Amino acid sequence: MKIDLYPEKSQYLTNQEINLIAELFCDNEEIYEAEIEISYLNKLIKKLSCTLKNGVNIIPLEGFSTAFSGYGVDLSIIDSINKTFMAQTAFDVVDKVERSMRYGFLSDFKLEDGENHRDIESLRKFHINMVQFYDWSYRHDNLVAPTTHYKDMMGKEINLDTVKGKIQTAKDLGMNSMAYGAIYAASKEFYEKHPDWAFYTSCGDVFKFIDTFYIMNILKECPWHQHIIEQYHRAIDEVGFSGIHMDTYGFPKTAYSKYKGESKLVRLDEEFASLIDDTKAALSHCDKDTYLIFNNVGNWPVAPVSKANQSAIYIEVWNPYNRYLHIKQIISDAKAACDNKKPVILAAYLAPFRLEDSKRAGYAAYILTAAIVSNGGYHLLLGEENAVLTQGYYVDHSFLQPEQVTVMRNYYDFMIRYMNLFYNDRMKDVSMTHIGWDNYEYQCSFDNWSSYGEADKVWLNIRENEDFKCISMVNLCGCKDDLWNKGKDKPVPQEKLEFTVHVDKDIKGVYYASPDKGDTKSYPLEFTYLTNDKGKFIRFEVPYLEIWSLVYIEL
Repeated sequence: MKIDLYPEKSQYLTNQEINLIAELFCDNEEIYEAEIEISYLNKLIKKLSCTLKNGVNIIPLEGFSTAFSGYGVDLSIIDSINKTFMAQTAFDVVDKVERSMRYGFLSDFKLEDGENHRDIESLRKFHINMVQFYDWSYRHDNLVAPTTHYKDMMGKEINLDTVKGKIQTAKDLGMNSMAYGAIYAASKEFYEKHPDWAFYTSCGDVFKFIDTFYIMNILKECPWHQHIIEQYHRAIDEVGFSGIHMDTYGFPKTAYSKYKGESKLVRLDEEFASLIDDTKAALSHCDKDTYLIFNNVGNWPVAPVSKANQSAIYIEVWNPYNRYLHIKQIISDAKAACDNKKPVILAAYLAPFRLEDSKRAGYAAYILTAAIVSNGGYHLLLGEENAVLTQGYYVDHSFLQPEQVTVMRNYYDFMIRYMNLFYNDRMKDVSMTHIGWDNYEYQCSFDNWSSYGEADKVWLNIRENEDFKCISMVNLCGCKDDLWNKGKDKPVPQEKLEFTVHVDKDIKGVYYASPDKGDTKSYPLEFTYLTNDKGKFIRFEVPYLEIWSLVYIEL
């Protein structure tokens, strides 16, 4: 017997009825008794029994009144010969979507794709709740096509009914669909009709991207500003999207406006926020919630746009941000820029799936996922049917191997199950201030640790607040470099990692969890109290670290 367990929707809103789906694959029509446990961190909050049979089974749950919580689900079946079968999943409940935004992508919209829902169904199993449609548009300056069948500006065939159908399917499964819409790209034909609407170089030439897209002037005084906002409005009203992915290309950062014959140097980082805010104001008249996500290419210009009226801080990661420490830095700086009030999403494309051995690519994905989540970020990587992004043109994606799908589902279940630790906006990162030198708050019995993702060491991300102390461990032992976009061999497992942690009073418990063995439950660790002239401490041992493990101390 095999069991596949997952929530019916990728995300649930407060008090919304919850359905779990249990697919049983067995050779008989026997009825099985199943036990299901729902847990919040280490606490069992609900236990129920149900009967399951071969095929698809729906397990209803009452809604949860919480505003922001992740839950683990553990299902067990004992068959007629007392053999136990287990399955796990997770789900989250939030009062609004912006509390937790997990980004994925779709890029295939041909007529024959209209009957295929496996892509969106696979995204559901990864708890993806925001889906970027890349690229669905007719022209970047005229997003909605005049016909049902058309080709985009790169020659890709698209069927508008397929696009609309996937938007509806995504909505049914708890996802929001985001229309890709570059903020300043236009066709040659459009540019030739409006040459004074374009941006120009310091040499007087029009800016172009890959000799196809002409870069238009986003200043409020230029008609392009209102034109692109109207195109965004059409994408939502006429096609049904939930929001807009406002793409940029990184370059240019400065350009000349020649609108109405007046030459003026424009600093784009000073103009983006105005376009975002004006777009949000225009879309507020739609009869549904709308979301905006702006692309900070290469981590630019996060600071001036962080306070703009958008749903998340989205950053496309490129060189020279090539090391694990840069991943931590980007997330930390983005959180500080928005006062920790918006999700931080990294588009960190993994070239190893295109250029290297599949196994090494897989380990690079596991480590990068652990790194981003451990630092409180989200990763745009997954899309289509178990595909991964390897470059900026999403149509040219690669695919996970079946065993890699299993691991990544475990990792995303882990992310959701412990989201109240990973994405707690009251948790402070103390990795650089509370361990090492004469910092006695956290001490290790082993020397091969790092606070910033060094090669051949255990990367410790330490965060705490008045309720918890958390140590997320990412294993880089055996890794020959600290480059996030290079393939990795399997890290060398570590055993019996002993920690001594300062506490101000007695604690409730120490708990250990890891997604690497397919079991994401929390397990208590034995600990002892120690006292000395520096105060009270606890000492405990982490039994095993394969790739990613989490220890949390409940105060």
